[in-house]
Amino acid sequence: MAIQLKISIDKTVQPPPGVTFNPNPLAASARDQIFWTNYDSVAHWPGLMNADGTINKTFFMPNQIAQDGDSSPIFSPSAAASFKYACSIHPDEQGVINVT
Repeated sequence: MAIQLKISIDKTVQPPPGVTFNPNPLAASARDQIFWTNYDSVAHWPGLMNADGTINKTFFMPNQIAQDGDSSPIFSPSAAASFKYACSIHPDEQGVINVT
């Protein structure tokens, strides 16, 4: 059964990075519905980190997440995989989603 899983974008006291993703890593199952909520005072845009270090900013969502906003649409992986991601605006902010 698919469930909704939230990743919080939380402001930290000491940069860098200026935020943390919670939980990190996120453990999920195929077809779970994953979304981000931004609790920071600036926008963030989580994107898939490619093997060459570049960030595919539209892999999870089509646009950035404003302060106190949620990502839309919800990301729902179809199979087991590990997704390393980073904020395309602040690349030092990174996280992992492990799908089983």
